[in-house]
Amino acid sequence: MEKLPVEMNDFNAPNTTNDVTQLDGGYQNTETKQLNIVTPLIFAAICLVGFAGNFLVIAVLITNARKGRTSMINSLILNLSAADLLMMLFCVPFRAVAYSRPFWTLGWFICKTVDWFFQSCLTAKSFTLAVLAKACFMYVSHPSKQVQIKHQRVAVVIISIWAMAFILAVPHWLFAAISREAEVTMCILDWPEHASNFLAVFAKLYPALVYCLPVTCTFTYHWKAFRRCKRRGAKNQNLRNQIRGRRLTAMLFGVSLAFAAMCAPEWVVWLWIRHVQKDDPSPPAAFILFSQVLVFSISPVNPFIFVSMSEEFKEGFMSLWKRLISSKPRTSPSLSGSQPQETRSQSVPTNRHQCQEEKAVQVPDSDPAQEKAESPTSKTANIVLSDMEQFWHDRQNAVATVEEDPVPWEHQSGSDPPLPERGRKM
Repeated sequence: MEKLPVEMNDFNAPNTTNDVTQLDGGYQNTETKQLNIVTPLIFAAICLVGFAGNFLVIAVLITNARKGRTSMINSLILNLSAADLLMMLFCVPFRAVAYSRPFWTLGWFICKTVDWFFQSCLTAKSFTLAVLAKACFMYVSHPSKQVQIKHQRVAVVIISIWAMAFILAVPHWLFAAISREAEVTMCILDWPEHASNFLAVFAKLYPALVYCLPVTCTFTYHWKAFRRCKRRGAKNQNLRNQIRGRRLTAMLFGVSLAFAAMCAPEWVVWLWIRHVQKDDPSPPAAFILFSQVLVFSISPVNPFIFVSMSEEFKEGFMSLWKRLISSKPRTSPSLSGSQPQETRSQSVPTNRHQCQEEKAVQVPDSDPAQEKAESPTSKTANIVLSDMEQFWHDRQNAVATVEEDPVPWEHQSGSDPPLPERGRKM
């Protein structure tokens, strides 16, 4: 929502509060061709990096939730990353198109909703950071107790945040309109004359509710958390939980500080436009562009803060990277010079099985009995030494006398073999 410069006052809508027209959905009066090319490229880079970073953060948090690591803090960080992801999907692309052309080409519906949705996401992020700071203070106060909550309570908190954000940003949707003058279409924020009193109240109350008050609460809880971390220095306390609480507080404080600092220029432009008088200078186009680049750059900055200041997110990102690497297809053995040991061991029985199948195909009419007789086991069983064969042949053909018979009990029918003399004596 930016004010139209002086040279385009012929598009001013009558009956506005300060006789100025406020552009909605992005600045549509970039006369420099280089700026029309560079600005969409900057927004495209922000969109890609922010989408990838917040998608990884959400993936890590969902993986931890499946492992049972659910808490209020993780749920709020998930909500914060979801708001950034929605901004990258539904706000940045339309702003890039609006900056690339000198007039509005996205239609009435986008003109009505794009700035309303952008303000809703900013408000949701602001409220989420305030609740997140309070949850961090609760965790630091009782580090031995995880801030575990029920899923119903998490849903109520998140739904309440988004409901308040959408409701407070309704005027941005209500007064957005398409203006067509001199064959040029503009998306403007048209405040009617009867809404002048409402505009005066809204211009002061809205920034206080959605930015000043939540940021104040956020830094107040972080200050209390830092003080509580310093007090817990007794030896009987759990040192591991104490260090974890300090790191968590430092990480969330960094995210809150980045949000407050990078959103400040955007709110300066917002207040400047709504409190400027008729003869006062309007915000420069360069400053408007700089403020919008900063506010959208928060989305890529947050994942970097999470990874650099949290071991949990760092390990989660590394595990996701290992999964992506392991899921890549391996090269075939014919293309690679060496073959892994597991692949070799698995290929040996396969080759043997293939050889047996080839033999079965080559000799289809062979007799199974003959194969069994010709098997190595049967051949080994039929081998008889020559001396033993001669001994048994002579014994079967020759009739031995009783004195010469080495085993006389075999020729005695119905009689047991005589016991040896030693056996008789016993």
